[in-house]
Amino acid sequence: MIPFLLPVVLMIQGALSVKGFESASLFGFYAPYVFVAYSAIILSFLCGALWGKVLSGDCRQSANAVLIFSNLIALSAWSCTLLIYLAPIMSIFALALLLAGFLAVLFCEREFEQIRGQQGCEKDFRESGYWKMRVQLTALVCLLHLIVIILMIQEF
Repeated sequence: MIPFLLPVVLMIQGALSVKGFESASLFGFYAPYVFVAYSAIILSFLCGALWGKVLSGDCRQSANAVLIFSNLIALSAWSCTLLIYLAPIMSIFALALLLAGFLAVLFCEREFEQIRGQQGCEKDFRESGYWKMRVQLTALVCLLHLIVIILMIQEF
């Protein structure tokens, strides 16, 4: 979570200081762009993990839909790294798209696990500590995306 939190803290400090939001940088890179880049990487990783889970499972009836969906989300995450260079308003759109991607992957994973459970492939996933942690981390990541969106809107 530190790579998500650090750019946000720097953006908040910049917004509260006399230098302004534009001064927020991490290792010489504009902090919002660092946030978007890291977000796109992690979202792509989650899509890959979902893809791996589908391919390694015994039940493959809904596998094609999940594979296509996870690839579309990964491609949209990659496109967000390009959108940020078009215009400031596109950076806000990229952040909203990434936020939606995190929620969509969580929803897709939940649906896939429910289908697997109904088919007797796996026990109820909601009982696992992994699922609770996954929901909590996704909620925090989405909250951080909202904070960055609000900070960027305030700069207009």
